[in-house]
Amino acid sequence: MTQKIRAQLVEQQKCLEQQTEMRVQLLQDLQDFFRKKAEIETEYSRNLEKLAERFMAKTRSTKDHQQYKENMDRKDQNLLSPVNCWYLLLNQVRRESKDHATLSDIYLNNVIMRFMQISEDSTRMFKKVHSINPAMLSSNCFAYNQD
Repeated sequence: MTQKIRAQLVEQQKCLEQQTEMRVQLLQDLQDFFRKKAEIETEYSRNLEKLAERFMAKTRSTKDHQQYKENMDRKDQNLLSPVNCWYLLLNQVRRESKDHATLSDIYLNNVIMRFMQISEDSTRMFKKVHSINPAMLSSNCFAYNQD
């Protein structure tokens, strides 16, 4: 009977070890995925900012820009004018750039860090169970033999 219990505990420990390894590997893959996704979001953010800046710089010296600035100061702008639409579009691209930079920051500083914590916790719990299991087996066998 003792051998059966011992074999069952060993089998359960192997199963737990496999599950822990798979979980840790999945968490590592998720970290790699979000790290790459953060890089892509950062690059996209920079490209959007460059795009907006290039066209803003191009239009700053035009007559339309001066009229736009004057209208903004007077608050009597025609919201449907092509120049206003153009500036709204460029400002929207800038906001979108900031949003993607923020998303990248969240991936790097929150999501990836949380996956790392979960992975470390899983490994720590497995090691704890692994260290407790032999002692538990010995005490159970001792109690069983005494009965």
